[in-house]
Amino acid sequence: MKQFNIPILTATLAVLVGILSTSFFTVPIVWVWIAILFLLISLIIYNRLAYMSQVASLLFGLTLIALFFFIGILSVYRADPLRVQTHYIHQPTQKPQTLLFSIEEVLKPSRYHHKYIVALYQLDSLKSTGKLLLNINKDSINKLPSIGEWYYARSAIVDVPIPKNPYQFDYGAYLKRNHIYGQIYIKHHELLLTSHTSKGSKVWASRFRESVLKKLNNYSFTKSQLAIMQALLLGQRQDIDTEINVQYARAGMMHILAVSGLHVGIILLLLRLSTRLISGYRLRWVRSGVIIIAIWCFACITGGSPSVLRAATMFSFLELGTALGGKKESHNAVIFSALILLLIDPSLLYHIGFQLSYIAVIAILWIQPWLYRFYTPHNYILRILWGTITVTVAAQLGVLPLSIFYFHQLPGLFLISNSVILPFLGILISIGVIILILASLDILPDILAMYYGKTIDMLNSFIAWVASQDTFIVSHISLSLSVMLSYYLVIVLCISILQKYRFQKCILLAIVIITSSTILLYEKAYPQKGHITIFQTNKQSLIGMYTGHTLTLYTPDSLYDHKKDSRVKSYKDQFSIHTIKVQAMSNYFFFKQQQLLVIDSLGVYQIPKAQPAYILLSQSPNINLERMIDYYPKAIIIADGTNYKSDIIRWKSTCLKRKIPFHSTYEKGAFSIE
Repeated sequence: MKQFNIPILTATLAVLVGILSTSFFTVPIVWVWIAILFLLISLIIYNRLAYMSQVASLLFGLTLIALFFFIGILSVYRADPLRVQTHYIHQPTQKPQTLLFSIEEVLKPSRYHHKYIVALYQLDSLKSTGKLLLNINKDSINKLPSIGEWYYARSAIVDVPIPKNPYQFDYGAYLKRNHIYGQIYIKHHELLLTSHTSKGSKVWASRFRESVLKKLNNYSFTKSQLAIMQALLLGQRQDIDTEINVQYARAGMMHILAVSGLHVGIILLLLRLSTRLISGYRLRWVRSGVIIIAIWCFACITGGSPSVLRAATMFSFLELGTALGGKKESHNAVIFSALILLLIDPSLLYHIGFQLSYIAVIAILWIQPWLYRFYTPHNYILRILWGTITVTVAAQLGVLPLSIFYFHQLPGLFLISNSVILPFLGILISIGVIILILASLDILPDILAMYYGKTIDMLNSFIAWVASQDTFIVSHISLSLSVMLSYYLVIVLCISILQKYRFQKCILLAIVIITSSTILLYEKAYPQKGHITIFQTNKQSLIGMYTGHTLTLYTPDSLYDHKKDSRVKSYKDQFSIHTIKVQAMSNYFFFKQQQLLVIDSLGVYQIPKAQPAYILLSQSPNINLERMIDYYPKAIIIADGTNYKSDIIRWKSTCLKRKIPFHSTYEKGAFSIE
């Protein structure tokens, strides 16, 4: 703790708690302002009394903590776009309207749509604000829209998607964390380009990237090589193949494809090496100024994504901290950058990238110097390799529990892959930047382009080999929040004991290990309650029954392979499942004294003495729903995605008229019976 500035650390933690508190309770903004004003007055009073009384000094510290707590709450209110009355969420958007918007960001396309984030300016004749997700049908594209272009289009704004099956990635929640609350679907011919174009660094950077890519297409680069180059050098991942994405993820090298802290950190190191001539004490501020300007130029050229801007901010403060007091101030600079970023955009706290970036950097600053002292190689290449290994180990120790908590897998060969690739990544990026410059000037030698492309192919081949080593990849690890936090305590205490032994630390470590082990044993002995899930599927019905550590899947499809089903993968990630069974679909299920009747295309439902609490309609059975309701008047009706939409609409209307609960998995997602 001696390395940290306690007031800065305390203020950051207080702001963090204030931001988190808004998820549990709401305080009227008027009372927040009153509390801040009262605390400011109290600070002035306690500051004058602090020299005369220890009690007043203590009260000053507590008041300061409370002040930053309410500042954290205030930052959430300030950054919330929904508080602006012109936001489209406060306006009627159910019917098609004429929208005026500009293209803000290009996203990775889906199977059927090109996707963009747009800034809304007008709904019909009314001024409107807010960000939307724009989906354009792929088969209707002539020329892709560019960042900065303004368009008119007529469409209704619909809600962001909800996950249709349990424990899947909630893309809608992710969009809302980025202040996107609606989306529109249009065809390209429905877009009307206006004469107005946005201006600024973001638009200029987009035009620069487009021109560079046009120039690169004139050389011998393959499609996969260009996709990796765009990701590495320009921060654009839209063209990367899904298979390559999966391979990088399985190899634990996904951070290479996302321009963020790793790339900005490499750029920082390269800039420090190239500015050694002005590294003297008197010129240190000139050097830092050049480095910070270059970092922000790189951030601008790569698209200015939130992850890049976070990394640029963090490393800018890190460079300032180094100029002020060397490595001693680096820790405080990192914490202070987090404080500034959270005050600007409190939603960053919930971003996985933000959490991983800061934990990785703090772990490197704390653990890496200690690890590096264990071995002092005399050879320059060995020093670089040893430094890379220690940085990798320190970063992975920092992010390991959190990455398992979020991604449910552990790439066993991550240390090897990082140790092999990271020493050469700086060289790859450096040469890549030179290639971009030469290509933009039309003077790139073909032989350099050819060899650089082959180097990228070698990188992809190595990643594919690592990803194919299934023995070393541990998947579907289920980790609760409490266990994840206890793992962090164990890591911190173990390293702290190794750095400086104290008996008290050993006692605390033993208590933490016993507590975490008890939690793990309890979770294994008492797994989550059993349940039946009716999944949302379009082709064949799928019902899952979870009991204990076993998941039994029922389907009429004799060729069904659960290993290829993403729905089952999400289940395995969430629960500690030891066994998965696949059985033929049954028409009747008994579960915890509750009965589920499945009515398929045969339409058979009159079963003597049956009293189903739930009825599943599947494969559009030809039945009279009114008669079926008369036969089972107390049953809840469920329709899965295998039915025709026209049938679902008709059944929904009938249930509404008869006041019978109706659930369509196509509209509301999977249905669970506990």
